[in-house]
Amino acid sequence: MRRTHIGLLAGLCLAICTVVFYPKEHNSAENIKVSEPIVEQDQHPDRVNKTINTTSQPPEQKQVQAVSPEALFMEAVQVRQCRNVPRTDKAFNQWLDEALSRDEVHEIVETMKARYQRCLGDTNRDENYVEKLMQAAQMGSDEAADTLWRLAPTEVHQALKFSTLTRDEQVARMKAFTAQKYQVTEQVALLGGEKAILQLIRGYQYLDPDTGGQDYIQALAYSHYFLQTRQDSEVYSRVEWTRQYLEQRMTLDEITRAQQLANELQHHE
Repeated sequence: MRRTHIGLLAGLCLAICTVVFYPKEHNSAENIKVSEPIVEQDQHPDRVNKTINTTSQPPEQKQVQAVSPEALFMEAVQVRQCRNVPRTDKAFNQWLDEALSRDEVHEIVETMKARYQRCLGDTNRDENYVEKLMQAAQMGSDEAADTLWRLAPTEVHQALKFSTLTRDEQVARMKAFTAQKYQVTEQVALLGGEKAILQLIRGYQYLDPDTGGQDYIQALAYSHYFLQTRQDSEVYSRVEWTRQYLEQRMTLDEITRAQQLANELQHHE
């Protein structure tokens, strides 16, 4: 009987210990499992950063993709027009007094007044509008491609901050910009951009960025391409005159090569 009571007491103690102590051990194990990734991330900060960047990247990509080339072009135009406009009432009134004292043209004064009102409070006027134009052109904006060609070299230097570079670096950067300008303009031209084609016809008569010299073959090829694809254009006759002008200064072989290139442009995929 004494052994039986001892056995019952031992069993009861074992059951109580199991109920009381096992949940604490189980919870501790869960806490260890949860804390393991935090320890691993602390030991590998690069992996943590990579995970965060990967997670946040898709929303940013969606936001960029949502901007149309037309909207991006208009942003660039706004920044370009506001970049040199006075930023405070005091600065504007000073400009106005100086303009009136030198009998500035009325249209210029009125234009500045309108721009000042439109640009007032614009916090984006220091953004790189040349880069925005390039992006819009890459997305297919004919207006953006055309505007890139209308930027004076001094304006490009100022917008891209070339003044901080050495002379050799400035020359190299300007060459790279010009080559990229031709490249994106050709892309827009193949999409049917009329202004882009006209800029290439004009541009190749003076400079081929690949050779550094003139390229009448490319100019004539884009003239043919324009005449083949833009019959309803208001400047059709002007391009026809340019075609005749170029052919009078080219050999038969050069004309043939230009016509072949024009056919390739027209049937591009």
